[in-house]
Amino acid sequence: MNLNPEARTHYLVSFIGGFLGIFPIVNASHFLGSAQTSNLIDILLGFIYGNGRSVLFHAGGAFLYAFAVFLVTFLPKHTKLNVKILAMIVDVAAGFAMWLFPVEKNLPVTLYLYPTFFALAFQWCSFKGAYGFSSSTIFSSNNFRQFIASLTEIYCNGDKSFSLKARFFGLTLLCFHLGLTVGWIFWHFLGNAGFLFVIVPAATVVCGILKK
Repeated sequence: MNLNPEARTHYLVSFIGGFLGIFPIVNASHFLGSAQTSNLIDILLGFIYGNGRSVLFHAGGAFLYAFAVFLVTFLPKHTKLNVKILAMIVDVAAGFAMWLFPVEKNLPVTLYLYPTFFALAFQWCSFKGAYGFSSSTIFSSNNFRQFIASLTEIYCNGDKSFSLKARFFGLTLLCFHLGLTVGWIFWHFLGNAGFLFVIVPAATVVCGILKK
């Protein structure tokens, strides 16, 4: 598959999504801050059990996620800012925020999700896929579904036209989980300071965008 610039950028951004996405998992929360499903459920459970503190923290996370979506939707129509470049700046800022989190893990668990709630939502809305395929750079559920469905079409239904789709979603999954792995390695040896290395892939993405 000949990679076009959009696809190369997508794979690299997927790597970043995995690299940053592991932060809340290794820092006490044990689930990704890439999606809001669990967070919104926890808001409801907080109301049911009368836990106002839980509602407050999870509502704060929902606000950050929603604000990121709002910005990416609003800014292109009202400013000349390039939201893709801005997303990389936000990702780097998230890396610095992760570095500043205490390693003692003595903060409320939900707060460890805040950097990814905002940064990865911003990233997801800014980079939406390649080759005409819609694909998330911050979690794997739909990418995995599309990959398995494409392989089924090729090898069980005999439709080779799905080859590009299978390779695209397969490489997206590979890059995302490679990012998770590298993120864990940096965290394991350097602690939260390891997330500062997001600067390298983010700068690469920005350089690629500016060359277009």
